[in-house]
Parts: sequence; C-alpha cells; structure tokens
Amino acid sequence: MTMQSVELTANNRYLHCVRFEPESSAKATVVIAAALGVKQRFYQPIALWLSKQGYRVITFDYYGIGQSVDKPLKQIKSDIIEWAELDMTAVIDYAQSCQRGEPLIWLAHSLGGQIVAMAQNANKIDKMVTIASGTGYWLKASKQVRWTSWLLWYFAAPISTPIAGYFPGKRLNMVGDMPAAAMKQWSRWCRSKDYLFDNISVEQLARYDNFSAPIYSFHIADDELLQRENIENLLSHYPNADKVLDDLSPDMTKSNRIGHFNFFRSEFKESLWREHLPEAFKVN
Repeated sequence: MTMQSVELTANNRYLHCVRFEPESSAKATVVIAAALGVKQRFYQPIALWLSKQGYRVITFDYYGIGQSVDKPLKQIKSDIIEWAELDMTAVIDYAQSCQRGEPLIWLAHSLGGQIVAMAQNANKIDKMVTIASGTGYWLKASKQVRWTSWLLWYFAAPISTPIAGYFPGKRLNMVGDMPAAAMKQWSRWCRSKDYLFDNISVEQLARYDNFSAPIYSFHIADDELLQRENIENLLSHYPNADKVLDDLSPDMTKSNRIGHFNFFRSEFKESLWREHLPEAFKVN
C-alpha cells in the first residue's frame, strides 16, 4: 500500500487530496466525501484499511477546510454548493483518471451524501454508500442537539462570523472552522423544513432526479444529530436510484456508542467495517 498527496487546482481553487493505492489491482476506486467541517485526515484509518482490502481510496478536503487552504480563511468565499459543483466535480474527474476499468464508489459521510448529485459528473459514480447522511432541518434533529442548534443558528454563527471574517468553529467547539459563505448557507438550509431542497434552483433539483447510481445507506441508531426519518427524507430526493437503508447499532459492537461520527474510528474495523462494508460495496 502506498499513500500519495495530490493537489488539484481546477477552477482557481486549491484542493488537497490523498490517494491510497492497494498492493495489487484495485477492486474499486473509493472516494471518501467528508461531513461538514470534518478534515480528511479523520478518515485516514478507514482509508488505510480499505486499501489493505484491495481498494484504491481517495480522500479530500473541501476548499476552505483542512489542507485545502491557499490563503487566509476570511479571504476564501466558497459556499457548500461550490463544494459540490466545483470540488466534487474535480475529485470525480481525478478519480476517473486513476481508474483502470474498476467501478467508482462514493463513500459519503453526512454532507458528502447530501450534495453529490449537484456535481457536474455525478453520473460517473457507480454506487454511493452513505453513513449518517440525511436532511438536517434543526427541529427534526435528535432532541439532545436542538438546544445546541438554536444557539448555533441564532447566536454563535451570526455574531462570530462577521467579527472573524469566517466561522471560527474550532474556537467555539462547534463544527469546525469554515468559510463564512459556507456557514451562512448551511445555517439557512438547517432552518428550512426541506433543508437544502428548499434553497436550490430547479436545475439543481433536476440533478437529483438524474442521479441513478444505487445507494446503500446506513442509519446509526444512536446518531445524536439525525433520526432515521432524516435519512429516509434524503433518500426520497434520489427518486431514480435503487436504495437500501440498513441500520447499525452499538449492540452490534463491543462499544456502547457509535453516534454520528464514530463509525470511522478503527475500533469498529471488525464489527462494522468488515461485517457491513463488503455487502454495501457490491456493484452489480
């Protein structure tokens, strides 16, 4: 297995990616698309493990997140739709350039499965596997995070972002640092009943109708951010994709907690990754 850093500079943006090459011919090329505010290095354990199972894996940071920063964050104007239309498009192009006839699998955490249909070349994806990916209307969130959400949308974000020139999530211990435009957009989505789908154009909505790759979606029973209803709602916006919704719970593991983020931690290598991903990754 080898790791290689890759820099993509299409559309006057700077994207940092890491490619993990297996020892032999790849079973598939897997792109890991991160949750909002989560850096690609969080996914390194599962990327390394997948490469040892024979998959080529590509991780990346959205522009303005993690290592995909080429100027002070307050000077980066990117929003979330640009992460889909520009960044995901560039990464899919790069993934295609690496492929040698094997399928392309989009392994999406949360946001990564919400917006990929807006990528210009999303039709190149052969299968999407989502982890804890659903719509994010704040009043439909799990009860324990509604109060935190209210503080974020109506207090922390509107006050701190204009002062810093970006959303200083790291200092606030909320979400993570990100461009101001991305936070403003996400805030608007989360306060809309149908989330992003209330806030995009007719043409962008049509791209969800055009997305036809099969989707294997995992709901985490103790997800503190999303309920099963949120997952089902997102899947309903992919009307022409074959869909499977599977449930994972802590009692399948030796841990008492999985939550929105922990699926990707190496402690779940045997109980969740080895037990559930091979079936999800099957491409007919």
